[in-house]
Amino acid sequence: MALCCAVYFTSYLTRKCYEASILAICDDTGLARTAAGLAGTATVAFYGGGQLVTGWLADRIDPRRIVFAALLLTAACNAAIPAAASAGTPWLVAVNATNGFAQAMFWPPLVKIFAESLAAERYKGAVFAVNVAANAAIVAVFALVAASIRLANWRLSFALAAAIAIAMAAIWWRGCNRRQPISISRTRPRTASIDSTRPQSIALDRNRPHSTALAAAMLLPVVLAIVCMGAMRDGIETWAPTIVKDVYGLGASGSTLSVAILPFFAVASMAAARKLRAALGDETRAALALFGIGLVCSVALHSTGGAALFPGLPLFALLSASMHGANLMLVCELPGTFAGGKRVGTVSGILNAAVYAGASLSIYGFAAIHARNGGWTAAFAVWVAVLAVGIALLGLSRRISRGAQRAMSGSGSTGTPSLSS
Repeated sequence: MALCCAVYFTSYLTRKCYEASILAICDDTGLARTAAGLAGTATVAFYGGGQLVTGWLADRIDPRRIVFAALLLTAACNAAIPAAASAGTPWLVAVNATNGFAQAMFWPPLVKIFAESLAAERYKGAVFAVNVAANAAIVAVFALVAASIRLANWRLSFALAAAIAIAMAAIWWRGCNRRQPISISRTRPRTASIDSTRPQSIALDRNRPHSTALAAAMLLPVVLAIVCMGAMRDGIETWAPTIVKDVYGLGASGSTLSVAILPFFAVASMAAARKLRAALGDETRAALALFGIGLVCSVALHSTGGAALFPGLPLFALLSASMHGANLMLVCELPGTFAGGKRVGTVSGILNAAVYAGASLSIYGFAAIHARNGGWTAAFAVWVAVLAVGIALLGLSRRISRGAQRAMSGSGSTGTPSLSS
């Protein structure tokens, strides 16, 4: 498990290095922020789409080999980014797209490894541990970029990230050769993500042919709300250093280092979200509350134009954290409410794809809004609108769910809609 955590730490380090360096890249090379955002969008798009391919491959070949190849490929991409940034936008987009696909080669194979080698409870612990490693990597990459800028320039951070990935590839290869081969079965992970002891918000009802359509009607607003959440979460993380520099006047290294607090807020938010879900009864209620917190923060930022560094930066952090908590509820936990786990994989794939659809739109879109309006106040207004739409969509999903349950109660049925027919 420790080796897998180290690999996932490295994957985040080599993926987030561009986001942490984007301000310095633009300042040093003269690259337009819209062009820099387009390169970031390419990473996200190929990361999201690539997981469909690598998940399929992980069921057919040794997933450890996929992880090894991913480490080498992302090392090559990180080493090439400085030259690509100087060569022009097409080259930078191409290298970032390739790195996005390389990053997609980490998560599905690691999940496959956990599922084939760990019991259900240890599987849950492993998934939690790698998520902690991911947030630790975000802190580390912001510190790495800030230190690189102070010691030399932003290019040093990519050289170091590439070197770390190569070293991790060697450690991974050696560690894997000491272990037994992993069986390549077609079984889904042990019911690690399904808790049959808790109330199910969407239950299995094979005897009602219309239940699939009703469940899909409930799920569609949730998918669209997740697009809003993904846009906010990844858009804020990508442009936070730039916003801090533009609004509060900090230098490149100071801006980069100041937003290193975001992962700490994210971890705390995920823990709080679980308690919120337990108190409110289900995931969508908890997500609604978290969207509400984000909306309040966005309104405050827009009405004050960001105001001073304090309370402006804590508002940014709380807004980002609320979206991480909503992600835990809607993308990680909600699929487990499909009783029996018959469609958990399908639903998880749909919801995760929605996150990166939103991220792809926002990374470029927020930069375009800034460029068109000459400041970030207009982007803050868009944040308010996006969060308001997300709240409305989650409310609509709950209305559909309650209506379906009342209709079934009136007809004497005890089942509730699901994606299984």
